[in-house]
Amino acid sequence: MGMIIDKETLEHVASLARLEITPEEEGPLLGDLERILGYVAQLGSVDTSAIVRKRPAMTELRPDEPGEGLTREAGLGGAPAMRDGFVVVRNVMGGEDE
Repeated sequence: MGMIIDKETLEHVASLARLEITPEEEGPLLGDLERILGYVAQLGSVDTSAIVRKRPAMTELRPDEPGEGLTREAGLGGAPAMRDGFVVVRNVMGGEDE
């Protein structure tokens, strides 16, 4: 099987994933990705024509039509506490409680 992914593609994917790859890691990663993509290609060639679906491939969705929404009061009615029109939550970032 020929090279599916090259160094440039690996670097691009790594940057999208915000990964820093060292030159020492490139070779093994290219091999790993080639094996993974080769396996996925094998899965794509499997004959599935005899498999009967029990459900449709896509769930039917209702039409996206504008309608009545929640009022502000109804939407915020379940909030544990309110102050000046805002939901009050426990401080999870540290610092002073306010």
